[in-house]
Amino acid sequence: MFNPIPYLQQLHGQLNLLKDKYKFVKVSGLNALEGILENSRREKYFFAVDDSQDGTTFRNGGYFERRPYTVFILGKADYGNMEQRAAVLEEAKTIYHHIMSRLIKDKNSIQVLDLERVRFYEVPPAFATGCSGLYFIFNVENPVNLVFDAEAWTME
Repeated sequence: MFNPIPYLQQLHGQLNLLKDKYKFVKVSGLNALEGILENSRREKYFFAVDDSQDGTTFRNGGYFERRPYTVFILGKADYGNMEQRAAVLEEAKTIYHHIMSRLIKDKNSIQVLDLERVRFYEVPPAFATGCSGLYFIFNVENPVNLVFDAEAWTME
């Protein structure tokens, strides 16, 4: 089963714009940005991946689990400095386009990537300890074995 967290961490280490400037961290959704908050005093730029366990089980011939993965590309700008904020957003968009082009290229070998509609959003100003940037969401559709196992149940 494909796990995109190590894959995204590998991409972080390979993309020149990211590897030496952006800190790779894991977070648990928009309401729990612990990886960013823990490192916010030492770091200015973040490449954060949401590792929460949300998803959907669906049938398409067999059964699959569709899990959304959210990636945050964030940088700090001085409060009220719109030029810095614009520069952070521009760099975040460039990184997003590089990551998307790599995901599209790798879909040939990682067929569980669902890239049909990848949504991206700008984060509000002064988000997560003064960060600006954007986040995007893509899905992974891994097959799941849902064959009933009678031995796993006590039938009375």
